[in-house]
Amino acid sequence: MSDGSGLGLKRTLNTSDLIIYGICFMIPIAPMAWYGDLVGPANGMVSLGYAIALVAMLFTGFSYSTMAHNFPIAGSVYSYVQRSTHPSLGFISGWAIMLDYVFLPAVAYLIGAMFMSALFPATPQWMWVVIFAVITTVLNALGINIMSKATWILFAIQCVCIAWFIIGSVVMISRGEANVNAVAFYNSSNFDLTGVLTATKVTILSYLGFDAISTLAEETKDPRKSIGRATIWSIISIGLLFVLLCWLAGVIFPQYNLLPEDTPFLTILAAVGGTPLVTLVSVSLVLSFGLACSMEGQTAITRILFSMSRDGIMPKLFSKLNRFRVPGIGIVFIGVVCVVVGIAVGLTVLASLLSFGALIGFMALNLAVIWRFFIKNPQKKAVDLLKFLVSPIIGFGVCIYIFVGGTDTLTWIVGGCWMAAGVIWLAIATKGFRRAAPTIQLDEASLDGVSGAAK
Repeated sequence: MSDGSGLGLKRTLNTSDLIIYGICFMIPIAPMAWYGDLVGPANGMVSLGYAIALVAMLFTGFSYSTMAHNFPIAGSVYSYVQRSTHPSLGFISGWAIMLDYVFLPAVAYLIGAMFMSALFPATPQWMWVVIFAVITTVLNALGINIMSKATWILFAIQCVCIAWFIIGSVVMISRGEANVNAVAFYNSSNFDLTGVLTATKVTILSYLGFDAISTLAEETKDPRKSIGRATIWSIISIGLLFVLLCWLAGVIFPQYNLLPEDTPFLTILAAVGGTPLVTLVSVSLVLSFGLACSMEGQTAITRILFSMSRDGIMPKLFSKLNRFRVPGIGIVFIGVVCVVVGIAVGLTVLASLLSFGALIGFMALNLAVIWRFFIKNPQKKAVDLLKFLVSPIIGFGVCIYIFVGGTDTLTWIVGGCWMAAGVIWLAIATKGFRRAAPTIQLDEASLDGVSGAAK
């Protein structure tokens, strides 16, 4: 669990830290950026799409909570599937979700850079990508405490934007300048369930990131309780916030078809708070994507690499801890990779790959819960039928529906190549599958924060 110094990852985080981490990862003001991609297909019923996605993702969240209670270690899907089914399946699942985490910081850098280039047209986007990468890499390398404090600050800025918008909307309603309506939930004149479900596929992507909480298990004071609680509460909190923001948007501007296609929410913000609110939100979006989301994505992927490296199936250098007891080499490596990939590949291709690996990981996790805690459980209780069979089946069903229906040809090709590379890597590591994938043996004490011995 360490770099050989006898010190593992530093346990300082509590449940509230984890909840804020998960919420910031999912970006509280995300609907303000993605509203234009949702309002048309949903015929204005964006809140309904977010509400459906909230319920759907809760089932996978329950599976994460189950795994976190029983296996409170870093590595997320990789560790959970590995220890509940088979090491090789764990590696393939972890390899899949790495596709999401490796590209997420790059996508966040690019989105932040896009906003900055719009604010400062004379500056190239690649320059901002490099600047964001340097800042997040330094903050992450200085330790989990610094990262956590920076997350709280960035979260506070987003809260100011949200509070301003909500209060301003309420004032407009109280003055009669806007009328309460349910257009964002149900548009009786133009209801189309297919359109709502199409938007739901996109809104579900806004929830990807709650799973990153589980990567911090070995930096949490009470991981058996805190990880599961933070996972569920972050999903519920961010989901209700998304629903509220989009409902108010429908109240302030119910004629959604008259909004500009490129920046519809900025028009709504202008109506509520004028230029000052538009400017504050624009800056907050830069910080949210360019720093908050990218920094936390970098944290998550380095912890997955740390866990794989410690097991011996990835290069040992990724489990080396620096003086601040974080995987410093892995942090720098991911920062460099994200800059190169972001500049070379571009936003469109990378964004299409984000959900591919995450959904494979989610599906594997739900199936692992069924296998380990229902099928392999000789003393099943009545409640186990709901917890360990019905709930993960629903979670799996939602994920496979989105995966099959929302994956384009290019994503299938690139994602398929990534998975093939993972199988080749596993074959080499296991001498042609003639031996089990290497793992580290952790006793009960180590699961709660003491130490582990290599196996």
